[in-house]
Amino acid sequence: MTATTPRRAPVGDEPRRPAEPQRTGGLNRSPATPSATARGIVLPLIVVLLVVLAGLAIVASPAITAWDLGVIQAVEGARTPFLDAVALADDLLFSPTAAVPIVGLISAATWIARRRLGPALALAALALLPWLGSSLVKGVVQRPRPLSAGLPHHVLTDTGFSFPSGHTSFAVALALALLIVFGQGRLRSPLIAFAVVAPLLTAFSRVYLGVHNPSDVLASLVYATAAVLLVLGVLRLIAPPLERIPLIGQGLDPAHGREPRRPR
Repeated sequence: MTATTPRRAPVGDEPRRPAEPQRTGGLNRSPATPSATARGIVLPLIVVLLVVLAGLAIVASPAITAWDLGVIQAVEGARTPFLDAVALADDLLFSPTAAVPIVGLISAATWIARRRLGPALALAALALLPWLGSSLVKGVVQRPRPLSAGLPHHVLTDTGFSFPSGHTSFAVALALALLIVFGQGRLRSPLIAFAVVAPLLTAFSRVYLGVHNPSDVLASLVYATAAVLLVLGVLRLIAPPLERIPLIGQGLDPAHGREPRRPR
């Protein structure tokens, strides 16, 4: 018997190892599919339209109006000087008079810190456009403010329409804009807390002051969240060509302005 040696497979028959992905210092920016872009715009838009329809239905419902008034009267029974001060301070902080300067200062600081106009524009759009849109919804729904005759202890008397709450919409939009643009690293936890506390406190204060119905502020929480997502979807759609402009740079799509995570 003669010993046989095992035959080696030809070099070309050896199994090939899968190619390792190239490691780069930037983010993995896979282009968004058309369906994902459509969902990011169409679904929030549908929610906004549903809020408008809900507002029209609420205006035509005496039962909901009566429930709203009962809740406001119950909240009035818990009035204290401390809560008065907190609600009035919130009223000033998230008022139309303060909204533009606050967003302007934060956007300017973002431009200086990031050295790109894109992130500053994204923050301003995410914070201001949903708030401005709430005025358009008010003009469509045209719900009157709570009747002061039924609220003898109301703190403020406001004018204009009631649905949705502009203060609450701005609080939601500003908090989510900050979270979307700056919500990485150590800032993430405090910004998440702010995104929860600020809108809820503002919603409560509007009812506490007697200038909005509970259904107004609840609708504002839903509307403003959907409106921010709608603006974010539009930004992601228009960002690729605009980010090529040197003055704007990356960051108009907030995902492009984030720094890559460093390995621990």
